[in-house]
Amino acid sequence: MKGVIPFRGVGIPKNRELLIEWHKSHGIDQWPLEEQLELALTFFKQPVAEDKLAGILFIQLFLYHKLPWQKALPRYEALFQNEWIFDWNICNWFCVRVLGPTIRKHGEAWARAIAAWKEAHNLWQARSSVVPFVVLTSQSKYYPYIHDACAALIQREERFAKTAVGWILRDISKHDAHFCDCIH
Repeated sequence: MKGVIPFRGVGIPKNRELLIEWHKSHGIDQWPLEEQLELALTFFKQPVAEDKLAGILFIQLFLYHKLPWQKALPRYEALFQNEWIFDWNICNWFCVRVLGPTIRKHGEAWARAIAAWKEAHNLWQARSSVVPFVVLTSQSKYYPYIHDACAALIQREERFAKTAVGWILRDISKHDAHFCDCIH
């Protein structure tokens, strides 16, 4: 997957610093939430990785905890449907920085909605049915969603569907050695 998305070479700490400074200097926190979300999602439309990462950081730092999940869900689904998330790096960052924390905030209703992506045609959306749970592997209440999503993803041919399963199972095994026994 090397070379799939261009990079400028700006590290995450600098990207975060610039985003926070820009957000503050333009008073974006005073905008209506829907307009802030629209602005954050605009970053994903850009072809360069750092721009997409800025969109992820924008949502993580300023929005995910304020948005009703029912409004956020279709907007996040559109990121995959429009193929604005199309590589493992951006997908994983979005999962662990936005989707996972949103599951932590909104609980099982959000977890159920995200796990339902297991059947998505888009590889990256399907991968996102599992990866957000990596930040929640110590919470067994999410295991049924993880189990069902893993069972679907492991059947797919794509390497990055299977690596999502391996990643989550490795992390769950740190908390529950028997969970992996039930995956077939």
